[in-house]
Amino acid sequence: MPAHIAKKIKGRFKALEDENSKLKQENDALKQKVSDLESENQSLKDQVSSLQAENNLLKQRIAEIEGGGVGVRRISDENGDRLEFIPKDKAVAQLTSDGVLKPVEPNVLRIGAQENYLNDIVTANITIASSAKSKGGVREPDPSMLSVKLPTPKIYERIEGRKEVEIGFIAEELPEFLRRGDGYDLRALVAILAWKITRMEEALSKLGIG
Repeated sequence: MPAHIAKKIKGRFKALEDENSKLKQENDALKQKVSDLESENQSLKDQVSSLQAENNLLKQRIAEIEGGGVGVRRISDENGDRLEFIPKDKAVAQLTSDGVLKPVEPNVLRIGAQENYLNDIVTANITIASSAKSKGGVREPDPSMLSVKLPTPKIYERIEGRKEVEIGFIAEELPEFLRRGDGYDLRALVAILAWKITRMEEALSKLGIG
């Protein structure tokens, strides 16, 4: 074989080897890129799976809340929208969409207790439900209850809670029928005071005073 042809063939083989080497490098680079994309894709799948699990957990939590599983249940029916508070087995109070907090039958809802009382309640008004249709056994009180002498109010500071100077009655000094545990019935006290004022006005009127 002539030398110039052999040289030409050798050069051609060298070019093919270089091209093959370049293609191998590009192929390796593509393989690495594919591997990186597969890793990134797997990472995205893991993130999506984690988000789906979190979403399912949130849905379950919302369902528990709305169903009363954490002590609060949201209700929407012909009676309107409201929240029910369920500390144990049955609802004890409702908060309506109008902002009215009211007890559920049998109309018992107590805020605070003798041992753990509220230090202060700020409100624009207090309405005492007092319709005759909600009462039974209505009768006149014993005259001795209406003529009872009330003790002198005292000035004091509470040992617990807000330690400010207050003026009021000492429960132990009040007549028994006004007592409620370690406190006293403000509604009954107001009724007795109102009756005493009425009696006083009648007496003054008879004397021609006022």
